[in-house]
Amino acid sequence: MITWKDLYNVLSNVVPLYVVLIFAYGSVKWWKIFSPKECLGINRFVALFAVPLLSIKFISNNNPYAMNFKFIASDTLQKFVVLIILFLWCKLSSRGSLEWCITLFSLLTIPNTLVVGIPLLGGMYDETLSQSLMVQLSVIQFNVWFPVLLFLYEYRRATRLVSESESESESDSETEMKESNENGSPRGSSKKNCNESLDEFDEEKEMGVGVLPSEISTKISESDDQGVCKSSDDNGHEIGENGCPRESRPISKDEVDDETTTHFEPTPKDKLPVASVTTRLILIMVCKKLLRNPNFYSSLFALTWSLVSFRWHVKMPAMMANSIKIFSDTGLGMAMFSLGALAALAIVMRFVVGPAITAATSTTMGLRGTLLQIIIMQAALPQAIVTFVFAQEYNVHPHILST
Repeated sequence: MITWKDLYNVLSNVVPLYVVLIFAYGSVKWWKIFSPKECLGINRFVALFAVPLLSIKFISNNNPYAMNFKFIASDTLQKFVVLIILFLWCKLSSRGSLEWCITLFSLLTIPNTLVVGIPLLGGMYDETLSQSLMVQLSVIQFNVWFPVLLFLYEYRRATRLVSESESESESDSETEMKESNENGSPRGSSKKNCNESLDEFDEEKEMGVGVLPSEISTKISESDDQGVCKSSDDNGHEIGENGCPRESRPISKDEVDDETTTHFEPTPKDKLPVASVTTRLILIMVCKKLLRNPNFYSSLFALTWSLVSFRWHVKMPAMMANSIKIFSDTGLGMAMFSLGALAALAIVMRFVVGPAITAATSTTMGLRGTLLQIIIMQAALPQAIVTFVFAQEYNVHPHILST
């Protein structure tokens, strides 16, 4: 039974979050202390500094050798079922999109297990048991599901980048062909425009990404600095703009026509599979961006440390532990500055659909009694703050995830 003391403990942990939320909202909307652009800067700080250190704080203090793997497997099964459903919806429905798949997956499967889950479920069930289970689920969230979300966000960004750049490249190619017919030499502007499009995204130029499938699908050489198109004959001699080999005899007009036609019309064997090239390009971009994101490897570092720490009883140096604590505690309050109003769709997905799927999958896994009740209740907790931070960072339905 929940006592008044339990209720007070729950409220004492939850109410301060909404106090920060109200003051943050007022500082932007009423008192004009912060601009929306400054709030985005705060959110970026939280995404790149506070959240990684928050994950290190909790994961490094969790004993990985004493986890309830059956409980974790039940939660994991629920998330896999949701992923499959969303994948089928995205493929089979005309309304399906990657953006909505990411948003719905966050709503249905990523609860606020730490800030709300620990005090709330600690008041409803055995405090030690519920706190341990919530921390364990948080460890899996930080090590598995948050990286999955980051991968999907980066995949979406890379897909849009390649699609937009390829469209510009094709448009420029048509213009290029017209100019080529009029002036007699292509200008090679396609690659320039492509790279300009790539530069619009964060640090894509430094990644060395600037070659699109439409540009490498044939074995035609790039134009030189003067805009003269190069090719070669069967003997490997370079052909100049007049069609003659540069270090060979002049050839007749008919031979020139045959040569240039042969070298400027690629054969099927010269074409690379565009789809595979696009996929490879996207995956390279995604992997490089993820390796630059501290959220991706901070949880792995923390998990490695916990394995060493609890195995050989090694403690983290006090200076490092206190620095991590200050960053993580600060980030939680700063994240509240970016939150907005609750959406109706979020209510249904968060408090009805998600718990229903969790109940079905957990029953299938054999959970009963208190464990079954706890896993269903944690699925009905409010939305995890980190999912909103990521949604705001990548600008994918942040108004819906601001629950």
